[in-house]
Amino acid sequence: MKNPFRRNRIKDERIINLQNKIYREIYTLVLTICALSLVIKYVTNAYHLDNIWLELVILLVTSIYFAVRSTGMGIFSAEVEMHDQANKRPMSLKTILIGALFGAGLAIFFGIHSAVSYADSPVQSVYYFLLTFVVSLMLYIPFLMVVNGFAYWGAKKRSDRAVERELKDEEQDEKR
Repeated sequence: MKNPFRRNRIKDERIINLQNKIYREIYTLVLTICALSLVIKYVTNAYHLDNIWLELVILLVTSIYFAVRSTGMGIFSAEVEMHDQANKRPMSLKTILIGALFGAGLAIFFGIHSAVSYADSPVQSVYYFLLTFVVSLMLYIPFLMVVNGFAYWGAKKRSDRAVERELKDEEQDEKR
């Protein structure tokens, strides 16, 4: 039922698309500023995680919100389909590979951090780096690959259900 107090205003699709483009740019700018602030605070505070909680919350909440909204509206399925048509490697494979690369980057970071923070000699720093790096590789790469794979699978499934629901609603509206 339409609201009798709300006037039907004609909206220009071009203006709406330009506004959406500006919103995307703002979102990217905010995420970039948060990431830079996180890195700068981490480096200037002698590699302590004391004062970066706000940036982490902003990055996590916006990412989770975007994922939930895009899967709930069925946009994620369309993006995956368009990506898979245009690229050789499917999005599912890329998602798992991103988990592996992020795990390797995390292992390198932890290895360097361990070598710099806890070693007393160059030989000990190489030993600490290799030990931490190898153990982190064994832990984080499989874990992040599985987490990314399940997150992709869940998002795809939820998005597919949203698209099916939308198609059923359109069919019912056409029958009336």
